[in-house]
Amino acid sequence: MPLSARWAISFYQDAIADYHAQSDLDAVCPKPSLADSLSEDFYAKAWIDTVQWHLEDEIRRSDLSGEKVLTLKRRIDALNQARTDAVEHLDKALQKRLSPSSLVKDAEARTESLGWALDRLCILQLKRYHMKIEVERSEGDYAKAAQRYAVLEAQNTELSEAIDILIEDLQTGKVRYQLYAQHKLYNDPDTNPALYGVK
Repeated sequence: MPLSARWAISFYQDAIADYHAQSDLDAVCPKPSLADSLSEDFYAKAWIDTVQWHLEDEIRRSDLSGEKVLTLKRRIDALNQARTDAVEHLDKALQKRLSPSSLVKDAEARTESLGWALDRLCILQLKRYHMKIEVERSEGDYAKAAQRYAVLEAQNTELSEAIDILIEDLQTGKVRYQLYAQHKLYNDPDTNPALYGVK
C-alpha cells in the first residue's frame, strides 16, 4: 500500500489495540511481523505514545505518594524523549523515501515536517480511542462525550487529507522535506544548567 494517512493510521490503531488487549501498564512493545521497517517504526511510535498516555492518566491520581509521582514524572520525561527520537527517525526515513531527485524551482517549506504531522495524527488516534470509551460509558456524560467525539472525527478527516496532500507535494518536489530537530536541551546533561551545574 502506498504511504498515506490511512496507511499510518492502520499501524497506529494496531499498536493501540494491542496495548489495550493486555493489562500491564508497563508492557514492552512487541516486535510485530510487518512488511517493512517503516511499518514497524509507525507501530513502535504509537506504542510509545500509548504508554505515555496511560502514565499521564496515572500521575494525576490524588492517592499517589510524592515518590511515586516523581517516578512517573521521570518515566514520562523519558517517553517524551523517546517520542521525539521516534519522530526524528521517521522523518529521516520518510525524507529518503519521498524526496524526488530534484525540487521544483522555489520549492515551498512547511511549518512542520511530515513526521511531526504524523505524530499529531497518532495522538489523535489515541484521543479517538479513549473518547469512544467515554461515549459508551454508561456512567459518563454521553452528550458531552459524543460532541467531543464528533469533533475528533472531523479533525481526523481533515488532518488525514492535509497529510495526504503534503505527501504528494513532497513526492513531486513542490514542497522540500525540511527536518526540524527538537534539541530538547533540558534532557541533555551537557546543555541543562540544572544538571551540569549540580555540585
